[in-house]
Amino acid sequence: MSDKLKPISSTVLPSSGASANINLPGDGNTLIAHANAVNMKSVYIPVVQTSGVTLPTRRTVNENYYSLFVIGDELFTGGHFMVPKECALTESIAPELKAKYAKLDMGAITAIKTFPAIFASRNHQYGRAGENQDAYLGFVDEVIVQDNGIKVCFHLLYAISQRRLNELACELSIDSASAFNEFDRTHWTIKQINLIEKLRKADVINTLF
Repeated sequence: MSDKLKPISSTVLPSSGASANINLPGDGNTLIAHANAVNMKSVYIPVVQTSGVTLPTRRTVNENYYSLFVIGDELFTGGHFMVPKECALTESIAPELKAKYAKLDMGAITAIKTFPAIFASRNHQYGRAGENQDAYLGFVDEVIVQDNGIKVCFHLLYAISQRRLNELACELSIDSASAFNEFDRTHWTIKQINLIEKLRKADVINTLF
C-alpha cells in the first residue's frame, strides 16, 4: 500500500486509486481574535453536496495546530462520532492548550474548526497499525457537547496509512514508546505543530493548501 494520501470518495470511503497530487488554491489571510502569530490561510476544499456534486468550498485553515482523534473501532463513515468526555482534551496535551481549548466554549470551537485533523481508530495491535489500516486527514465541522459525550461532526479529505503515521509519531509530536503510543487509546488531543508541513516533508502528501 502506498504511503501517499488517497482521496476520499463521495461515499466517504478511501480510494484505491493512485496517490493524490492536488493543488487547492486560496487567497488572502484571515485573523482570529486574540490569536498571536497564527499561520492562517483561506483555501478551497472539495465538499460533496446533497445533490452528489462535489464543489470547492472556501475554508479558513490555521496550520499551527492540529487535532488528533483516536476513536475505538470507528470507521468514520457516518459524518460524526462520539468522544467520551473524560477522553476529550484531557491527556497528551500541553497545559496551555488544555486551558485554552478544553472548555469548548464558542471561541474554542471556532478555532478548533480551523485546525487540520487526523481521524484514526485504535491500532489493531499495541504500537502497530494493521497492514491495511487507514487514518484520515480532514477537518472538524462542528463540536457539540452532550450529556452522553462530545459529538464531533467531520469532513474527510484523504486516507493515510496509519502505519506510516505510527512511524512519524515523533515528528508529529505523538507520545510513543517501544510498544505503545497514542494510537493505542481512545482520546482527542490538540498538538501545536504544523501537520501539513510535517506530512509534506515526510513525502506523505505532495501538495495540499
